[in-house]
Amino acid sequence: MISNKQRALAEEQSYGYPEFDTDIVDYLRSSPDFFARHPQLLLEIEVPHYERGAVSLVEKRLALHREQYDDLKDRLGEIVEVAHRNDYLADLLHDYSVDLIAADSIVEVFELTRSTLTTKLQCEDVRTLIARNEVVDLCLRDAMPEVVVTDSSFAKPIADLHVHKMVYCGHASQERIDHFFPDTQLNVKSVAIIKLSHSDDINREVNMGYLALASEDKARFAPHMATDFLQRFGALLSARLAVFYN
Repeated sequence: MISNKQRALAEEQSYGYPEFDTDIVDYLRSSPDFFARHPQLLLEIEVPHYERGAVSLVEKRLALHREQYDDLKDRLGEIVEVAHRNDYLADLLHDYSVDLIAADSIVEVFELTRSTLTTKLQCEDVRTLIARNEVVDLCLRDAMPEVVVTDSSFAKPIADLHVHKMVYCGHASQERIDHFFPDTQLNVKSVAIIKLSHSDDINREVNMGYLALASEDKARFAPHMATDFLQRFGALLSARLAVFYN
């Protein structure tokens, strides 16, 4: 047998309020000054509380306000943290662009790029595959080993790498690791691969190479992450490299 109390609770869970409470609920909603006219009820009415026993309506209302305040405080803290992070990234892009302009050689460009990503963004491994031509071959003779000059085969298709976007973030397949990080000491779990390109005189895209970042953290370069910063970083580097492909 189901008791009246159980039946009433089932009705409340299914339909919002039990039928016999509807009139009271409707009246209180239409009479917002009810408790202002009967303030003593705020102290007399007790609300069940599973941890502290019964509490007054005033205490219950204060508890709800306190929970809302804590929630808003947490959300505000998140917004402030994001704002500080965005300011930091904006300053980083500004400093990087100024340093790119001041770089005397393509070797300095890549040294600056690697230093910026490893020290200011804590990227665990940074590699560059750059397309070969006579100027690049000559200028990169003394480049660091993390910069690889290669022929056009470097642009061979890798599944879902750059179908419709300039930045790929996601799973570090063995194919990607072998292609971009063949000698890495990391246990690579995620990668970000930025396409470096520019438009020639007849507005055709010229693919100059790839800037690849690796992490042992699977979530560091997740597929759903925003890529605005990485796109802008790649655009700055591409603009600086374009002079070597004109």
